[in-house]
Amino acid sequence: MKILRISGKNLASLAGEFAIDFESEPLASAGLFAISGPTGAGKSTLLDALCLALYGDTPRLLKRSSTRLPDVGEETVTAQDARTLLRRGAAEGWAEVDFVGSDDRRYRARWAVRRSRNKPNGALQPVKISLNRLPELIPVGGTNTEAAAEIVQCIGLSFEQFTRAVLLAQNEFSAFLKTDENERGELLETLTGTTIYSDISRRAFERYKAEQVRTQVLQSKLANAAPLSPEDRGLLDTERTNADLARQALDDRHALLEGQLRWHQEQDKLTRGEAQAEQVLAAANAQRADAGERRQRLATLDAVQTARPLSLEVQRLEAERRQAHSAIETTQAQLAAALEVRRTSVAETDAATAQLDAAEAALRTATPQLDDAKALDAALTTLAPNHAQAQSALDAARTQARQAREQRQVKSTALARAQQARDGAAAWLAAQSRLDAVAGAWGQWERLLRQGEDTLATLAANQAAAERIQAQALGAAEREAQATSALAASTARLDALEATRRAAMAALAGLDADAIGAERQALDVRRERLTQAERSWTDLAAAHATLAGLARDVDRVETARSSAEQGLAEARAGAPALEAAMTQAERSLAAAELACAADVEQLRANLEDDAPCPVCGAHEHPYAHQAAPLKNMLASLRAEVDGCRLRVRDNNALQAQHAAAAGAAHERLAALAQERSTLATRVASLEQAWHADPLAAAAPPADERADWFVAQRSALRDALDALARQEQQWRAAAAARDAAQHEVDAAQSDLARLRSAAEAGREAAAGLQAALKIHTLRHEAASAQLDALLAELDAPLADAHGDGWQAAWRRDPATWRAARAQEAAAWREQTDALARATATITTLDVETTALATRIAEIDAASARSALDFERIDAELTQKRTARAALWAGRPARDVERELNAAVTGAREALAARQLVAQHAAQGETTARTALSGLVERVAQLDSAGAAAATALADWLEDYRKNPDGVDDIANLDALARLLQVGAAWLAQERTALNAIDTEVGQASTILSERRAQRLAHLASAPPDGQPVEAVTAAFDAIQAERHAAIEASTSARLRVMQDDERRVAAASSLREIEGQQVQEQRWGKLSELIGSSDGKKFRNYAQQFTLDVLLGYANAHLAQLAKRYRLERVSYAGMPSLALMVRDQDMGGEVRSVNSLSGGESFLVSLALALGLASLSSNRVRVESLFIDEGFGSLDSETLGVAMDALDALQSLGRKVGVISHVQEMTERIATKVLVRPAGGGSSAVVVE
Repeated sequence: MKILRISGKNLASLAGEFAIDFESEPLASAGLFAISGPTGAGKSTLLDALCLALYGDTPRLLKRSSTRLPDVGEETVTAQDARTLLRRGAAEGWAEVDFVGSDDRRYRARWAVRRSRNKPNGALQPVKISLNRLPELIPVGGTNTEAAAEIVQCIGLSFEQFTRAVLLAQNEFSAFLKTDENERGELLETLTGTTIYSDISRRAFERYKAEQVRTQVLQSKLANAAPLSPEDRGLLDTERTNADLARQALDDRHALLEGQLRWHQEQDKLTRGEAQAEQVLAAANAQRADAGERRQRLATLDAVQTARPLSLEVQRLEAERRQAHSAIETTQAQLAAALEVRRTSVAETDAATAQLDAAEAALRTATPQLDDAKALDAALTTLAPNHAQAQSALDAARTQARQAREQRQVKSTALARAQQARDGAAAWLAAQSRLDAVAGAWGQWERLLRQGEDTLATLAANQAAAERIQAQALGAAEREAQATSALAASTARLDALEATRRAAMAALAGLDADAIGAERQALDVRRERLTQAERSWTDLAAAHATLAGLARDVDRVETARSSAEQGLAEARAGAPALEAAMTQAERSLAAAELACAADVEQLRANLEDDAPCPVCGAHEHPYAHQAAPLKNMLASLRAEVDGCRLRVRDNNALQAQHAAAAGAAHERLAALAQERSTLATRVASLEQAWHADPLAAAAPPADERADWFVAQRSALRDALDALARQEQQWRAAAAARDAAQHEVDAAQSDLARLRSAAEAGREAAAGLQAALKIHTLRHEAASAQLDALLAELDAPLADAHGDGWQAAWRRDPATWRAARAQEAAAWREQTDALARATATITTLDVETTALATRIAEIDAASARSALDFERIDAELTQKRTARAALWAGRPARDVERELNAAVTGAREALAARQLVAQHAAQGETTARTALSGLVERVAQLDSAGAAAATALADWLEDYRKNPDGVDDIANLDALARLLQVGAAWLAQERTALNAIDTEVGQASTILSERRAQRLAHLASAPPDGQPVEAVTAAFDAIQAERHAAIEASTSARLRVMQDDERRVAAASSLREIEGQQVQEQRWGKLSELIGSSDGKKFRNYAQQFTLDVLLGYANAHLAQLAKRYRLERVSYAGMPSLALMVRDQDMGGEVRSVNSLSGGESFLVSLALALGLASLSSNRVRVESLFIDEGFGSLDSETLGVAMDALDALQSLGRKVGVISHVQEMTERIATKVLVRPAGGGSSAVVVE
């Protein structure tokens, strides 16, 4: 903590404003300075200003009595009131301090007081305290209380600690030396930031109190429970044994009758189960019969799979044929379009050539005229800027003349209006002169009025809140009384319900729930294992049956595949010979066709006997006269070629048929193999699961397992029925226990709720009383604040609106303030209007004179501009007329550009037409070539399509020859519809049909099992063979007897259990109390050692070490100030001590009390402590400023020199030390001084030298 600046105004003898800036020279570089001046000049008032600004109080005022002193008029103030420091005759005063806080930030603290209406004879108003963060002047804290708390937080020291460590005031220099131990410990704790020891001390004390309460609670619980005596316990045990024997006899008879009744019920259940199984079997057989058509359809679909490749081949060839025909049509259209484009392009090329010749001729003709137009355009271009410039000059001169005259008229009108406005504003202000004081500073008065409105609203709100809290306090008292009454009734009800709960718990203790649960668990495990084993066995049998069916399907498909592969191999083996024969026949046919071609026939007809042949040169022509044999041979060869081709096509179709059948068989075998693999894996898994089942080893052979499973289920059912009866008994007892426990819990919750309600009522009443007190204090504070605000406003507003302004304001504060705001706004508006009008008149006078001169100058310039414009306009008109005669005035560049563009366009058009003709010729050639290839491709596809269709028709014919077990296929369309069914549907349908067969088998097995179960149960009929009606009547009769016996037994068991619980609880409570007492003793010892309600015990103990460090610093200074004395801490065995004593080293180390020192000795010892405190610091509070007020006058010259040396050493460590003294020798040794000089009239001035 470091003081940067002290300033103030009108405090005691310091009239007007004063300031001491420790950051300005010479104080900035001086570590030690003196505050000196004559007695009564006001030296201590500087330190009063320091304390007022920071804490709102001073050390010397606290020592005054509480007697009241007269103020102005009839007003009085107490002698301890800090406002008495306001200088007499002053209307306001303040104290202000800039400092560096413990957080290393700069702050400005301010304390201000004034009198009402800011007049010296006004009553003292409440003090205003504020804190701002520098340099932004950001407010910290709103109200006085908040600002004062923030100041303490920033400094890190309370007022008392500040006067012990920073400011050593008059007659307070030895306060730290002679203060009590607690105050000394608090100061040391604050300086070192070790508040944790106080917290530990308080927490240890509170924990010990809490452990004491826990011990008392456990002891009270133990006092409410006591077990029975040994004699009473013996009688109770005998009573319980007799009741248990009677209950056991009735239980045995009850169990016998219950077993007989359950046998009849089971017999009826098994009969119904057998009938239900017969119905399920009949339904399964009917479903299998209904699935006959589905089986035949599945067989049909399996049979047609061999035709799928043939059908796909036919479809593929047909699609390619359609595509080829479409391509032929497209190519023919392209050929026709290419021919048409070629014909058109020739004519367009001729036209483009003629157009090019015409464009070139037009360009040659227009060239001379274009040269003349360009020359005229150049002349016009030269004249145009001069003409435009002359026109602009003339227009500008005329415009300036018109504008100048208009401006002169406007200025004259404005001058008249300004004079009128000035006269009106002056008259209004003269009439409203009473508003000058208020309207001139309206912002300040409006802020105070708004504060007054807020304070008045706060008063009303506090009054309403106080009335509301008063009503709430009455209601809280009534609710507290009601809660207390309900609490007593709830306690009685809880005792009754607790007795009922103990009885229910005794009844439940008579049943062994663990044994019942264990037996239930064992039977459930047995049932689950039996069910799992039966399911595993059933699934395994069904999987084996399905696997056998798949093996049969594989054999059938394998046979079909072998037959197809053999046929395919035979067809492929004969294919080369057929191909060779067809090739030879086609070659012979080609030779014969060549010999019989039309041109050959013509050449042969032109041969002459004995004349050389023009082809081979032979003179003999054997075939010249034998055309008929050649034609016969050609026909024979053609028939042979057709036969060879037919045989090759049939062979290809046969290969496709056999390949498709083999492929379909391969696919079917792959699917069957996948199914067999999956099913084999499942069979292996099922077999593994069956053999791993715990019951598999005990199961008989497969043909006897059904009866074995029935017998096992029957035995299990009997055991479960017996167990169910025991569970029912236990559940009834548990339900009774739970119901009683629920009621007890509800009663306990209700009791806790009522206790909470009673406690809440008491807390609410106390809280409301505290709130009422707070609102009362707030109301008083708001009233005082309102009085202060009205007193400050009274001076200006009373002059403007009379003495009754406060009454009018209180009736409607907001409206009254709004009216005054309107008046202030009107006053400001008229004042501003007067100033504006006066300035405007002066300006307009000057501007009007200047405008008249400017108008004359503009008229002369306008006449000159008119003559220049007439000359150049005539020349420009003549040139434009000549240019208009050429090309209608169009620009020569545009005409020339159009002619050149026409020539260029004609050339480009000719080139484009020639290119189109070339592309058309290329397109024609391409289309003819493509068309020839497509015709040949269509012929090939027609031949292949016919062969594929024949093969598919042959397959269908073969299929119709073997219709056993499959549906008939009418035509190829029906075959195509069948082939649309996919393999997934076939697999799904085959699985569904197998499932139907499995269901029939399972239904048959279940019927056999249930019939065997019924017969086995019939064989176990009770020996007496009583009908179910007689058994039911006997069972109902014994129920009542058994119920009475259970109640007697349960009652006895409950009392035994309650006594056992009390015995166990007593032993447990004793152990718990012993453990709690150990815990209490542990915390008791710790609390005795360091615990206290205010934390001072451990704090003082810890601060002993701080005090020892402080005494080390102090004794080092004391060795220079007074070697005779040494400060020591008083030690007490086993107790903390912060007391001080003085050891007189000149008297052989004699110990003296600090109160036995003389005035000079006390000052030296206290100075040593003060210097030590200045050296002692912590991370939280570092004291960098020290002020010492008087005390040096009691020292002799030599001792004073030693004290000065010590102060010099302290300031060399970076502390700033201020000494208040009028001792001349001391002030002469200190170079930097703050002089307080009397100025006459009871006032003083502050000067820094």
